[in-house]
Amino acid sequence: MDLSDALSTLWAALHLGASPARSPFTIWQCATLGLDGAPQLRSIVLRGADEKARTLSFHTDLRSPKIAEIAADDRVALVAVDLDSYRQLRLSGRARVVGDAGRRQAMWSAARPHTLILYQTPHAPGTSIAAPEDGHVPPGEAAGGFGNFALIDVELQQLELLDLSPGHHRRALFRWEQGRWCGQWIAP
Repeated sequence: MDLSDALSTLWAALHLGASPARSPFTIWQCATLGLDGAPQLRSIVLRGADEKARTLSFHTDLRSPKIAEIAADDRVALVAVDLDSYRQLRLSGRARVVGDAGRRQAMWSAARPHTLILYQTPHAPGTSIAAPEDGHVPPGEAAGGFGNFALIDVELQQLELLDLSPGHHRRALFRWEQGRWCGQWIAP
């Protein structure tokens, strides 16, 4: 595998992770800087990967603390692991809330109904509630929710592929510099 193959492998994993077919690269851990200065980490579902624009997309509740964190400091880091193929992907970039209503509506329309229920609850994520059922919209009352739906794009600035396959550990680092991905091998 050369660096070009490593970059292609990485983007293929991202495209598969964002596709309707589930893969180990569908669920990611996303780190932001909390408003109190402490790191914050949560899972996100990869919803889009655009190699040409070098962006990844996911959606979240507009009332989520991560929205305020991204507004204060847009740097994010993401990591996902495929234990079966011995691969880890680490990415970093700058996140932004997408303002394009057409893109938001297309992503909303493509989402599964059980996913959209998350945006219909009257409570912001993390709000204290008396009982678990208080966090849900009563059956038959679910409606709307689009106003709470935020689409996030992450413009990637750094990509890393760690391959720990038996017999040949490899780690490739790519940085976006002067309009292209510049890669190098680094120690695993």
